[in-house]
Amino acid sequence: MLHAFRAVSALLVAALAAVSLPSQAPFASRVVGFDTQGGAGGGIFAPQQALGAPQGGGPAQGSLHVHSLGTGGWLHLGFDLAIVDGPGADLIVSENPFFAGVGQSFAEFGFVEVSSNGVDFARFPSAYFGPSGGPGAFGVLTVGSAAGLAGQTPVRAGSATTPGADPFDVVDAGGDAFDLADLRAHPLVQNGLVRLDGIRHVRLVDVVDGVSRDARGVPIRDHAQGSADIDAVTVLHHAAELTPNHPRVEVVIPADGNFEIRVDDPDGFADLDLATLRVAVYGVPIAPMDLLGAMTFPRVDATGFTARLGGPLPPGFLLQLAVSVRDRAGHRSGAVRQRG
Repeated sequence: MLHAFRAVSALLVAALAAVSLPSQAPFASRVVGFDTQGGAGGGIFAPQQALGAPQGGGPAQGSLHVHSLGTGGWLHLGFDLAIVDGPGADLIVSENPFFAGVGQSFAEFGFVEVSSNGVDFARFPSAYFGPSGGPGAFGVLTVGSAAGLAGQTPVRAGSATTPGADPFDVVDAGGDAFDLADLRAHPLVQNGLVRLDGIRHVRLVDVVDGVSRDARGVPIRDHAQGSADIDAVTVLHHAAELTPNHPRVEVVIPADGNFEIRVDDPDGFADLDLATLRVAVYGVPIAPMDLLGAMTFPRVDATGFTARLGGPLPPGFLLQLAVSVRDRAGHRSGAVRQRG
């Protein structure tokens, strides 16, 4: 039976290679390969559903427009547009978590790997901050229980419950954002086998509860009875889109939690469209002044501003913070960081 399944999988891969989106779509455009480990863990096994724009379920429910990786499985997606390292986040992976309480989501994690040649893959560094005993059968974790993993932030883009959500804005879109700059020290990037100015492949690898480990060697815990479910991968920065005039957003969360936000623009403060400033805490968009009103501004200059919390957070306090902004020309920048 297993041999038969693998034979069918091989045929599916060949067939799906011909399934593609219109050229230059800013989303995954083809399925290069996948392995569901024999359908381990159950789910929806339809890799073509990971192509194109996200079709999120919204904050309160998971989308069914997904491909389940299978416990310990993987999915390799190709892109017509080359993802490049721009200011802030460069891609968003949309899984299908949903809120199960204030700041809590049903989480099924996946590693995210990128490649420029389709052979050599660099894995984003990950860190798990959640309970060592695991979240139980329902897999409910605080949003911010992990960094560098997909699968914890509900997807708003494409959902009927959040109409008009911008799939290219890290706050509005939901999902989990990744910054290629986090891979600059990776050995494959250092030796030139993975080029951060030309990423055309993304591979999603299921995290196996209690078995898979983060970059520090810590066991990762999530929903133990299923696998990550992939809805979409969105390109935020590509060569045709990126300009030297993009605004920049940086979120820094040190160990003590006294976080800092820097928003600036190479064309000057006046080029920032502050009406488009957006903030999300634990994946929930809030009015920017609800956060900034509690912060100090140690630096305001000709290009932007720096806002600082002004004091440490309690030990063990988890946090996920997302910030985005546009300039007057409509160029976006956004950043998402966690504190564990």
